[in-house]
Parts: sequence; structure tokens; C-alpha cells
Amino acid sequence: MIILKLGGSLLTNKEKKFSINRRVLKRIASEIKACEENGKKLVVVHGGGAFGHPLAKEYELNRGYISKSQIKGIALTRKAMQDFNNLVVKEFINQGINAIALQTSAIATCKNREIKSFNHEVVERFLELGLTPVLYGDVVLDDKLRFCILSGDRIITHLTKILNPERIVLATDVDGVFDKNPKKYKDAKLIEKITPEIFKRNKLNFESYANDVTGGIEYKVRELLSLAKLGYSTIIINAKIRGRLKKALLGHEVVGTRIEGE
Repeated sequence: MIILKLGGSLLTNKEKKFSINRRVLKRIASEIKACEENGKKLVVVHGGGAFGHPLAKEYELNRGYISKSQIKGIALTRKAMQDFNNLVVKEFINQGINAIALQTSAIATCKNREIKSFNHEVVERFLELGLTPVLYGDVVLDDKLRFCILSGDRIITHLTKILNPERIVLATDVDGVFDKNPKKYKDAKLIEKITPEIFKRNKLNFESYANDVTGGIEYKVRELLSLAKLGYSTIIINAKIRGRLKKALLGHEVVGTRIEGE
């Protein structure tokens, strides 16, 4: 079984609210289908992109409850993410994938931003039936903050510990993790491997990256390093380039950043 995270910036243009790159989504779905035809089962998690992030930022939902005006923001963000998820699942089904949408806020709760409960049995049983669960970052109830954002990155960290996947793939719109933002600096260098020791030793210019309401690239790397310490390796790849996602899902050599234990 493989856990696949589809970055919001891969499927949408974060600068344009509610935009979706249908051409990229269609090709990605076809590569996932090809992987399933090779006998692989997948759990897919996608980010918020141009659907969730602008609204979450506007209403400061990452801070938890601070004012009554945020209640509208929760409703709007929840609706936007559901719309995004529907588009993803619809294309998957069009490509022959037996995808099923799972609303994260209906199966998970947090306490001070940490996952308190997660009904992973739902995910496992749909997998057993031969379906492909599709989850997403969402606004969930929080015992201390009243609500919080549960990011796609935190979801894959949690599910990895429960489902014990053979492979974790993060599909983004760049080749992997760079020493500085490759969208700003032409001389940015790809880091092909990150271990806890390499991360500690090297000063990566995370400040050159734009952060979003879920923490940005540094948060993603730290989450994945926590899995690396448990023996799970992850590869971050550029799924905008045809064929790379399929190769990564099947375990073939592909350009990207591997995050591994020592």
C-alpha cells in the first residue's frame, strides 16, 4: 500500500482563488490508474491549494477561535475544500479509479493542533473493499482551540504510523527540496537526500520559501523526518513532469528528494 500526498500547488494556482489545473489533474489520475493496474493500493491525501488556503488565511483559521467572524470562514473553507475534493474524485473516477471521498473533519479531531482521534478503521475498510480513499486538509474540531487546521502533511504522518505503507510519495510542482526557493533563485540546488543529521548540519534557507497557513516546506520536512526516524522513507517529486509520479509510485528511480533515516 502506498500513501500519496498531492500538493495543492500542483493541482491549483494558489494566486488565483478556486482555480484548478485540469490538464495536470487528468494526467496525474492516469498515472495513479497505471500504478493500480500494477496491483498497488493507494491512500491519497491532497492539500488545500487555491481552494482552502486563501480563505483560511483571510479568516485566520490557523489561530483557532479568536472571534465570531471566523465561523463564516469555517463554513466557507469547509465548502471550498469539499468542492476541490469533489473535482479530484470526479477526475479519478473518470480515469477508472474507484475513488471514495472521505471528509477529514468527520473522522478526526484535535487537541491543541495535535490529532486526538482519527477513525482510521474507515480508511482501512474502504481499502479492503478495493476502493481508493481520498482525504484532504480540513478545518476540524479542537478540544483546546475549538477548531484548527489539520493539514494534509499531518494526516499522512498519522496514517503512516497506522497503515504501515511500503512507500510514501509527495507530489509537488518542483523537483523536491532545494537549498533555497527554486521559484525565486535560479541557482537553487536540489537536495537529493535529507536525513536527520543532514538536516541538522545544513542550513537550508526556508525563509526564502513562501509559508502558508499549514507551515510551508520546513514543516513538511520536519514531519517527514519524524517518519524517517521510525524507518519510513519518503520521496518528494515533481509530478508536473509526465511519468515521474508513475515511476515514484512503482518504486523506480526518479529525480527528487529522499527523506530517510540515518
